[in-house]
Parts: sequence; structure tokens; C-alpha cells
Amino acid sequence: MIRPWHIYEEAEEQGIQVHFLRFEEVVAMTVPGHMAIDTEKLATTAEETTVAAHELAHSCTGSYYGADATAEERQKQENAADRYAIRRYLPPEQLQQAVDSGLTECWQLADYFGFTEDFIRKAICFYRCGNLADEQFLVHD
Repeated sequence: MIRPWHIYEEAEEQGIQVHFLRFEEVVAMTVPGHMAIDTEKLATTAEETTVAAHELAHSCTGSYYGADATAEERQKQENAADRYAIRRYLPPEQLQQAVDSGLTECWQLADYFGFTEDFIRKAICFYRCGNLADEQFLVHD
């Protein structure tokens, strides 16, 4: 199971400073060399792990955008971060191994891996359909 502090350690090993700040509107943001998370806005460790993985993925992929970015550009960069985080933290072999062991519900996989159910759904959709549009392909509880 991955925990947020594992991701923070990984970030620091890559020279990325991790900051815990309070934001009015966003939960987290990343700029080159820095990632910041407002943990007060995150109710569970799984949420923090998911956000931390996503923010580190922005740095690893260089998928940054500014406040003036178009909605299309923002989504492109967010998707790049999600795809990287999924590949890095939920590789298909590990996900399949968990399913083969009997963990077939999204909540079971989320508990096992330490991520949110939404992140698990995105991963399943990514590996099954090749995109992140889980709301179009998967039935949600």
C-alpha cells in the first residue's frame, strides 16, 4: 500500500520540494521544483495519496499550465499527470494480480492500493479503454 509520505520522499529524492500550505480554492498545485498540498481539504489518507501522486506526476511529466490556460490545455495537462500517476503507482500487472487474488470491487482495490475509488476507476478505464473517461465507460455505485 502506498502512503502519501512515500510519495513525498520520492519527490524530495527527485529534488522537488514539498510544501503544506493553505489555499482558498485549490487543493494542490505544482510548479517546477515545488509541489504544494492543502491537507486540510483532504478527508482521508487515500485522498492525500491520490493528490500527492497526481501532483508529483505533474513534475515528472512537465505537465504544467498557468492561470490563463484554456480549458482544453488544462485538461490535456491534467490527463498527462493522471496517466503518469496511474502507470507509476498502479501498473497493470499489479492491478491484475490484485484482481486475480479476489479483489474485484473498486473499493477493495482502493483499500488495497491506498488510493481513492475514483483513481482506481480511472486506472481501470485507462487500461481497458485507453483513456481516462471513466464516467463514459464504467458503472459507478
